[in-house]
Amino acid sequence: MNKSPILLFCILAACSVWSVHGKSQEMNIDDEEPAEVELPVEAKPPGLCWGCKWALNKVKKAMTQKETYEKVKARLIKICNKIGFLKSRCHKFVITHLDELVEELSTTDDVKTICVNVKACNSPACF
Repeated sequence: MNKSPILLFCILAACSVWSVHGKSQEMNIDDEEPAEVELPVEAKPPGLCWGCKWALNKVKKAMTQKETYEKVKARLIKICNKIGFLKSRCHKFVITHLDELVEELSTTDDVKTICVNVKACNSPACF
């Protein structure tokens, strides 16, 4: 019975390796030959959409009517320090899309629309 946890761990490790490489094996009962199934590689990282909406909502609420470009940039960079375990992902996203985010925040669009426009979220239907 001591081998059961080890066997379970090995099975989970093998499955995670297949998932990481974007492929999984699917066995059809009628055939003896396994069929390869492709998993979507372009999936958004977990938490990106939520993090985008959270951060932009905080920045948008703190903004004044005539906020300068530099001040909005500073707010965007600073807000990532408050997001917890998504801090590094937030910084990377904000730095990559900084100009676009500042421009989008100057419009009347809501944060959901902005996050879709900068490709952090898939579509408005997902909300």
